[in-house]
Amino acid sequence: MALCSALMTIFTIKMGTAKQAINQGRSPVIIDNTNTQAWEMKPYVEMAIGKGYRVEFHEPDTWWKFDPEELEKRNKHGVSRKKIAQMLDHYEYQMSISIVMNSVEPVHKSTQRLHPSEERQRWGSSLGSHNQVCVTNNH
Repeated sequence: MALCSALMTIFTIKMGTAKQAINQGRSPVIIDNTNTQAWEMKPYVEMAIGKGYRVEFHEPDTWWKFDPEELEKRNKHGVSRKKIAQMLDHYEYQMSISIVMNSVEPVHKSTQRLHPSEERQRWGSSLGSHNQVCVTNNH
């Protein structure tokens, strides 16, 4: 049984690389992304389960993870306090495989989606207050 920890080789990646790492059987695979809602995690979870991985959800263990003022100071991507507060308003605190798998992308999101390269440039990969999906190979 593999555990997600800083002591292991960690692959912090986005969707394209996550698929490649999962297809190669790497373990653990850690998707460290600003996933604030279950539907945002669904593609990663579907991919992992389809390849027989165990899925775990983790969030940061910091005193400031829900503090917009502190998150604004600490983020390296210029995300405003107002935007961070909006993201926190939509944050889903309890996460499980069943919640993710039963989630649906809001209609307004699917019609206003940015091109993936624009999204990366705009948000980067880490605000400090986001869920992390960890998949480990059960083989």
